[in-house]
Amino acid sequence: MKNKYFIWIAAALLLIIGCTKNEIVNEQPTQEVEGRKLMITASVPIESPKTRISLGHQEGGLDIIIKWAVNDQLKFFFKQGNVIKEGTPVTLTQDAISADGKSACFTVNIPVGINTQNAYTLYALHDKLSNDYIVFDQAKGKINVAVFPRPFSPVEELPAPIAGEVEIAAGASVGTIDFEHLGTFHCLTIRNSSENTLTFNSHTSLRAVGANQWYYDYQGENPLMAPLYDLIGKQVANEQEMSFPNMQQQMSPGETRKSVQWVMPKNVNTPMVNLRIATVNMGLGDIYSDNIKPARASALQKGKAYHLFAEWDGTSLFFTDHTFTPTANPLSYVAGYNINPAGNGFVNNLTACNISGYFNYSDAVAQFSNITIGGQRYHLPSFDEWRSIVPYYNSEYWVNYGTNNTYNNKPEFVEVAGNFYSMISDFRNDSANKTTYALRYKGTHLLSAWRYQYIGYGTNNCHLKITSRSVYGQTINVDDITNATFWANNTENDVVRYFPASGNQDLSDRGIGGAFRSSTSGYIMDFRDTYAQSKSGDNNKGFSVRLFTSGN
Repeated sequence: MKNKYFIWIAAALLLIIGCTKNEIVNEQPTQEVEGRKLMITASVPIESPKTRISLGHQEGGLDIIIKWAVNDQLKFFFKQGNVIKEGTPVTLTQDAISADGKSACFTVNIPVGINTQNAYTLYALHDKLSNDYIVFDQAKGKINVAVFPRPFSPVEELPAPIAGEVEIAAGASVGTIDFEHLGTFHCLTIRNSSENTLTFNSHTSLRAVGANQWYYDYQGENPLMAPLYDLIGKQVANEQEMSFPNMQQQMSPGETRKSVQWVMPKNVNTPMVNLRIATVNMGLGDIYSDNIKPARASALQKGKAYHLFAEWDGTSLFFTDHTFTPTANPLSYVAGYNINPAGNGFVNNLTACNISGYFNYSDAVAQFSNITIGGQRYHLPSFDEWRSIVPYYNSEYWVNYGTNNTYNNKPEFVEVAGNFYSMISDFRNDSANKTTYALRYKGTHLLSAWRYQYIGYGTNNCHLKITSRSVYGQTINVDDITNATFWANNTENDVVRYFPASGNQDLSDRGIGGAFRSSTSGYIMDFRDTYAQSKSGDNNKGFSVRLFTSGN
């Protein structure tokens, strides 16, 4: 994505509003004694859905707004010492709800067995799900709430539990309870740019890549066990046997749709994730996104809405940004020139080897992690970003134009515009012309032809010239792009970058090779007269800096 991050936006904090209306209708009491009533003011948190709570998107924004709604049903539980009692539910009427919908006032009947002359704890729950999924286990002293992932759905239909807890003082007849979120929201906007209807089911989900799930999920298969959260013990256990939800959505060609999934996050950092669309009657099976959202150095926060955008073009599924601007050719994110010795701008020559600045690791990170030059934001690229341009040395040089070696289906893992790609690539090396040809990003929408040319050994204009061209949607193989005719025609979309052989601070290798800093400690991109690679490098040595563009 241009914004570089899965787009993570919190819903607005809501004010607690006092009780301004009298009371509201309760369900018929059963065991309650007349006069044993508690006047409650309840305020909503930041989001929840349909047991009538009104869940919707903020007008003109990305936040999800939650309000009380008529016919919302609230459940109450009373705990005093070892005694736990379930109260009579309360159903909200219009008179109970404040004008802004963010608070409600009503009376709660206190069940027999709770001594009002002593303090007790009141638990409250609102959930769209039926009573089958809300288990009051009196014998075990648990108030269980089903916290299995709710499938991606239109926001108005999403069931999302909220709960509150308050200590009621001895003899009190008035209380305030602030509901809080038990989970968070994955907000996914998909555009179907294909020519066919896209149909997907409840198995559509975000999936962890090479790490444990970051939210509570189902376990087992027969039977399928759903997680339950105990409001008293604050623990989650997979104790609810259930069938997997069976829901389907259809998207017409050209349609853009926003769906929301509710999950209860674990207290673990969010890993790298990709998107799985479970298709129905399309003969495609599960479709996984070409690219991967980066990991976060924090856990999801309850009550927040995290936004992602994706596109299905009929061949590939991929994350994009909120404008659905396609990810450009990876080489296009590389600045055209090296940084000058002062570190405040670019040099003015594409290939001259004697005009670039040299920076050690700490200075480069300090100066170039986020810099604006000529109105454009740039940053020092990570090692994964450099690998998107020149492959990592992994026991063999794939860009090895000093030989005639060939390599097929070599695995690469790289970063482009804030997303990660796992792909395979083919390479053909031509020592006579000091050139490597590559078909890279196979299996993704960034499929592209690459040409690495080493030019001018021993001169002040020695350089590595890299040319890249998108070939997505074409039937082509790596041998096709070794032909000079391929590069002589259809050049209008070629991206070209020149990397001067500026050597390093002690001027060794000047006119022979170049070395370029990354923001990843101990790693650089470099080339010489026989190969180019992304590799380890000395943090203390002065190397050239080539920046990458950032989203403005």
